[in-house]
Amino acid sequence: MRAHVVCAGSVSIVLCCGALLGCGEPYTGLLLPNQPPETLLWVDTISLPQASTAHLSWRGDDPDGIVVGFLLSLDGRRWVYTLRRDTVVSLAVGAQDTAYWIAVAAVDNSLPLDRYPKPGEAVAFEDLNGDGVYTPGEPFPRLPGAVDLSPAQLRYPVRNSPPRLFWGPDSAAAQSAWLPETTFTVATFRFTAFDPDGPNEIAFLEWALNDSSRWNRLPPTTEFFTVRESDGLRPNAENRLFLRAVDRGGLQSAVLEYPPPGRRWYVRKPNGPLLVLHDYAIADGADTFYTAALSRIAGGRFRDRFDVLDIRSGRTAQTPPRNIPPLVIPMFLETLRLFEAVLWYGDQQFALDIAQMVLPDYIRSGGKLLLITQLPARIEPQAYSDIAPVDSLSLTELFSTPAALPNGTALVPDSSLPEGPYPVLVKERGAALGIHALFPNSTARVLYRLPPSSYYSGTPAVAVRSGSRRVVFVNLPLHLFTRGGGADRFLERVLVEDFGLQ
Repeated sequence: MRAHVVCAGSVSIVLCCGALLGCGEPYTGLLLPNQPPETLLWVDTISLPQASTAHLSWRGDDPDGIVVGFLLSLDGRRWVYTLRRDTVVSLAVGAQDTAYWIAVAAVDNSLPLDRYPKPGEAVAFEDLNGDGVYTPGEPFPRLPGAVDLSPAQLRYPVRNSPPRLFWGPDSAAAQSAWLPETTFTVATFRFTAFDPDGPNEIAFLEWALNDSSRWNRLPPTTEFFTVRESDGLRPNAENRLFLRAVDRGGLQSAVLEYPPPGRRWYVRKPNGPLLVLHDYAIADGADTFYTAALSRIAGGRFRDRFDVLDIRSGRTAQTPPRNIPPLVIPMFLETLRLFEAVLWYGDQQFALDIAQMVLPDYIRSGGKLLLITQLPARIEPQAYSDIAPVDSLSLTELFSTPAALPNGTALVPDSSLPEGPYPVLVKERGAALGIHALFPNSTARVLYRLPPSSYYSGTPAVAVRSGSRRVVFVNLPLHLFTRGGGADRFLERVLVEDFGLQ
């Protein structure tokens, strides 16, 4: 009888046997040509237009051998050799829905090993009809007889959806990106851009200030950006920002506008070189003192030439101050940099966390700082070394009773300063608590010490100045030491002589 047997190699043999059990004669037969493999290709869903990222899977069957690789094409023109059996591809999307032709051809093991390409290598076909696109039956000369010449094909329709934009890190947190209703001439906007067609589909972002006919581009991965007066901010006026995303097919998102409905955004131009940060919640006249003193000193030089920013109002254990922007870095830091000097006065709830974020960079970039604040009863001693010219402070406050510094107490100016001592400061009224001993760093100079008292040891330093004379730290409520005009003269000495403000 005769039987056809499929062998594990690349040929088939026709056998003749005289009986079912055993053969008495040698094998004889005809060498049959290699049979090409067959290919199957599939994707999750192709009945409706899909997102531009597709997960393709395929396999091959060979009737007389084994499949060792595949040729993959996404356009019918370029075929690439791969050993993989699946891949995720990103398909370019136009402004309109489109469809892609995808094909895979299995490759069997009928050739010598040195004939096979490396993974990722392109394999050319013989374009018999000259149309530049593969037509079933056209051979691949490098792999003769080893390729399925009727590749598995599918038509993959791709839908282009417009990008989406929203303020904040996600669509449910828009309020976390809202700016204070009044800012100075710098503003940072945080947003999220999303394209439902895939993570790499956004080509670029565009923004415009006040005039939506003039757009500026941003890279597609941008999550926040900062605008200034030089970018078109209108000082002393309300402003509006427009933002949109454009995908690779040219589709635009809806325009996102700031401020959102129900809010306003007013931009204020700095009045002069000095910013006063109000970080004080005790009703003891501090605000009135600083506003009046700065208008009086230096012959009225700073009258109408300083700005006050309240960074205390609205602050709770769960919420930030109302006038601190959501992105402290960079927006609040860049706000400070609009000013040559900052006078920051605070009470025992001084915003150390915010100070630690912005003051080191502000000082390193040339800013000048007069920090006048009381502190909590117990502190981390090294926590202030980055924002003031100190190595550390005492762990606990020096005293907890107002009797330790009665009215009439005079601070002791350091007499060793080359340019002479600072003016005498005499306590006029109120309670002065939350005072710690300051231990200056190696280049700093002590400006004031407490007088001897039975409530503490020695004469601890309570005011120091950096070696560069650009940072002064006072750990007591200056506005209570006004007798004889000492506080006014102190402010003038620091702002005019140390900081050189004009």
